[in-house]
Amino acid sequence: MKLTERTLRIIKNAEKEAEKTTKVVHPIHLLLGILLVRTSVCAELNNNHPDLWDKLNRRAKDINFTNEHGISYGPFTRKIALSTKEVMDNANKLMKRHKQIYLNEGHIVEAIFSSNDYSTKIIIDGLDVPRILEIVAFPRDMIVSLRNYSFPDIRTNDIFFRRAEKNDVISLMNFIKEEFGNGWLDSLENGFLKDKIPIFIALGDKEILGFSCFDVVRHKKGLFGPMGTTHSKRVQGIGYTLLHMCLREMKEIGYEYAVIGEAGPLEFYEKACNAVVIPKPM
Repeated sequence: MKLTERTLRIIKNAEKEAEKTTKVVHPIHLLLGILLVRTSVCAELNNNHPDLWDKLNRRAKDINFTNEHGISYGPFTRKIALSTKEVMDNANKLMKRHKQIYLNEGHIVEAIFSSNDYSTKIIIDGLDVPRILEIVAFPRDMIVSLRNYSFPDIRTNDIFFRRAEKNDVISLMNFIKEEFGNGWLDSLENGFLKDKIPIFIALGDKEILGFSCFDVVRHKKGLFGPMGTTHSKRVQGIGYTLLHMCLREMKEIGYEYAVIGEAGPLEFYEKACNAVVIPKPM
């Protein structure tokens, strides 16, 4: 199980909170660990629900947890409750369902709120679950400033990157259908209608490994995406390069900002191009 850096911080925070009470990490400690992270959607959750920390802390102290000795479960360094193992296992399933490779805070929160554990249900009873999920667990729009953008130094190794051409349409559509389903096909068709196609592809042994595009979703200007890399070739910098090929062209066109619509792996974009989450209205 691969974890984002923010998820690792959440786990460390959860372990510290468990040390104060049960000594065993329960799902409530994961929620408290999320609230202790003051970046990105975790910070937004704090801003939208400033009383949530105190509310969860009071409930955690009032609940009589069973005298559970806990089990070992990596990457935790403390013992965790069986209910926490269930949450982490379900979060891992959610990650795979979304065809992602890093477990993030959204997977954990969604798994907690769908838990059947009695103590966990008491903890979250009465909370604004839809709003919390909307902030932390659902895809979010992000924005990148292009005003001072410069293309990074990228090593492409044996992978070839180029702009898509008209004769790539069939192979690219087949790649997308096989890897991601039919949801993006209309947007890609919009891209191939343009004189200068705003789609870039990555090739290995003449096979498409990934793609990125902009200005194609509903023909909206300044909107990056969709982007996708074949599952077997992720964590090799393909998505990073494809992202920056689009951002460079968007900068050259004259865009001040690029909007990343419905980004799933938030931490990837935060690190790759300093993207920030667009806050939800309070």
